[in-house]
Amino acid sequence: MTADAERFFRTSDYWRAWSAVPDFTADVDYALRAVRPSDRRVLDAPCGRGRVLKAVRSLGSTAELYGLDVNREMVAQVRRDVPGAHALAASLYAIPFPTRSFDAVLCHESVMHLDDPRAALGELCRVSRDRVYFSVTTRRQLNTLLRKVGLLGSSDVPHWTYNAEQLGPLLPESFRWEVRGAFLLGRKALRISHAAHARFHAAIGRHLPASLLRRFGQTLFVYGARVS
Repeated sequence: MTADAERFFRTSDYWRAWSAVPDFTADVDYALRAVRPSDRRVLDAPCGRGRVLKAVRSLGSTAELYGLDVNREMVAQVRRDVPGAHALAASLYAIPFPTRSFDAVLCHESVMHLDDPRAALGELCRVSRDRVYFSVTTRRQLNTLLRKVGLLGSSDVPHWTYNAEQLGPLLPESFRWEVRGAFLLGRKALRISHAAHARFHAAIGRHLPASLLRRFGQTLFVYGARVS
């Protein structure tokens, strides 16, 4: 994240919008797939207000939970709402932990807000002992078309989009990677609530062909396992 993008998330009130998002939405389950019962230390970066950390704890995990975010209001919220979690304000480009400190490193709904994703992913992989997970939005999603024709509003939030074939050059070779797709129809395009979208995805979205979702899904979920 360069100074401009990082400054936006540090100083704007964008965090207030995320504070209104429910703890459990349809996407959170994909982050949880990267966590194992045997994990001793798990990092979520950026952690936002702690939604993913709460979800990990809800699994019954006994791992030490760590969160990192550039926004101090978010960090304060994690400290209040996720008992026992260690949250700190820091940059994703300089994660203040030693190499291979965590069994699993999670980066949920954030990579598309980074203007130097290669550097950020390098740091996330550096501090991971075993697994890394992240998610990104894609350029081929329906929302992109709706914005072009003026049927869906835009925002000033720093945002980039990726298709599956563009991720390869960004991924460190020290991990083996798997890319999954989801949400052929997103909540905003359908104009429904988070709860209704979760029900829709459980009933229909999860059963669509994986090849279709990787190519045309709104979100790509990327899982890495260390090989060296």
